[in-house]
Amino acid sequence: MAGVRDEVVPALSELTASLTNRHEPDAVLRQVTAACTRLLGASAIGVMLSDPRGGIRVVSASDERSRFVELLQTQVDEGPCVDCIKDGIAVASENLAADDRWPAFRPAALDAGYRAIRAVPMRLDGQTVGGLNLLYLEPVTLELWQQRLGEVLADLAVPGLSQEAGPPRVHRLTERTLTTLNDRVQLAHAVGLVAGTLDIRVDDARDLIVDHARERGTRVRDVARALTNGELDPSAVSAAR
Repeated sequence: MAGVRDEVVPALSELTASLTNRHEPDAVLRQVTAACTRLLGASAIGVMLSDPRGGIRVVSASDERSRFVELLQTQVDEGPCVDCIKDGIAVASENLAADDRWPAFRPAALDAGYRAIRAVPMRLDGQTVGGLNLLYLEPVTLELWQQRLGEVLADLAVPGLSQEAGPPRVHRLTERTLTTLNDRVQLAHAVGLVAGTLDIRVDDARDLIVDHARERGTRVRDVARALTNGELDPSAVSAAR
């Protein structure tokens, strides 16, 4: 097992490097599949995503046998990955033969040769958008570090599927970075206005702005913009305390 742990950092480094460089979704999925096989001992891998139009779709499977098992879950609307996506939590069956869940799915999965399954949620912006399915030919109990690693791999698969490649992604990163820098400059200006108007320390002025935004359920950047644009009187933020 120590040998497997030694491979974790190189595998994750390779995967994250592919995300920061130009990449294709299929290539990222292949790397995730390879990592799950090499590091978690999975016999096969499947990826399912929620369809905005309804239902769940199989977007990747490491072989035809695992694709059949994944498609079966979508057709009968039951199984570890279906539950994982619906509930937003990892779902595991360490010994499928002794598991009485999923009466329509379980016999077919056993006939296909699988004896254990673990489904890990894939999340984007706080929402579960899919599931990473680990399938095993023998009953298996994953150690805690392996369970956590499965979650990391599922998290890394999401940006590989959702990010743009090439120039559009670079432009978007630049735009977001410049927006963040502009927001910081504007906040600093707003803090100075509040500190000068109320004759208080800069740290206290910043806290007042943050509290004002929280009390009104708005963003700090919006409060800072209102202050610097003259739409909000600096003395008004003291009402948050």
